[in-house]
Amino acid sequence: MTNININSTIVYICKLPTQGWINLALIRQIQYEDLNYAPVALVTWSNGEKQTFHRDNAQALIDSWNEVTRTLEQPCNHRQLNRRCQ
Repeated sequence: MTNININSTIVYICKLPTQGWINLALIRQIQYEDLNYAPVALVTWSNGEKQTFHRDNAQALIDSWNEVTRTLEQPCNHRQLNRRCQ
């Protein structure tokens, strides 16, 4: 299983196909495994409770998690973005 950790005070939400919306910022850890083309994600919440997501819900969760991870890994270029065009 692969472990990925995100520690952030910002809210990141994810829409699951059959289980509504979840806040990724409340997740402490995700363990992900693809068993015979049926994804499974074991989530450890910030309060220590665990929850398992299967198939489409697991895939949506891990896709959103990876997107947030990529966003957080990008360097902040706010100085270049805030320069006025001359």
